[in-house]
Amino acid sequence: MLAAEGYALERTCCVPGGEGAWSERVLVVRSPMHATQQATGLETRLHHAETKLAALTPPRGRGKRQITDEATLVEAIDLVLTEHRVDGLLSVTWEKQVEQTIQYVGRGRGSVSREKRVIQKTRSHITHIVRQTDPIATLSQRLGWKAFVTNAGQKRLSLQDAVLCYRNAYRVERLFNRLKSRGHIAPLFVKRNEQIEGLTYLLTLGVRV
Repeated sequence: MLAAEGYALERTCCVPGGEGAWSERVLVVRSPMHATQQATGLETRLHHAETKLAALTPPRGRGKRQITDEATLVEAIDLVLTEHRVDGLLSVTWEKQVEQTIQYVGRGRGSVSREKRVIQKTRSHITHIVRQTDPIATLSQRLGWKAFVTNAGQKRLSLQDAVLCYRNAYRVERLFNRLKSRGHIAPLFVKRNEQIEGLTYLLTLGVRV
């Protein structure tokens, strides 16, 4: 099973002013498993966004809150797209609907000569929610790709070895998580740098044991 694929390129870096130049390798790697996970997440976000957008303008009925102002609808749509990180991936169109009812003025029975008034109710209604095929396809092509940087040369660290090393990077991050959750490193009531450094070393040793 393919774990990852990619390529490496070299570049020269330096500090502002052109001093202290060094070379480093950029490893551009794609993980099929990570791409599949991201594609599943994208589909989930799109589906949830479509459901929330459709619920913004429900049919008229008792207890169904209607949006009467177009600016309010636009703001609500933008909020949903931003919340689910699908801005630019969904196209939403709506229309203004006007409902008119005629009522007699005052009490009593209606007649031909009796004064009437027109009551008008306006609402904005979402008519279509369409997925943008091209932006989604462009985004899908970038799924699973990551860029890593190392100053180790090709002989010291090949692309395959570098990928395997970075795939184990989560273990280092988990170490810091254990320091915060089990070692309670957060409340450091010390002031001097050597105290902070010493206490960190001690807690790190405890976690390793």
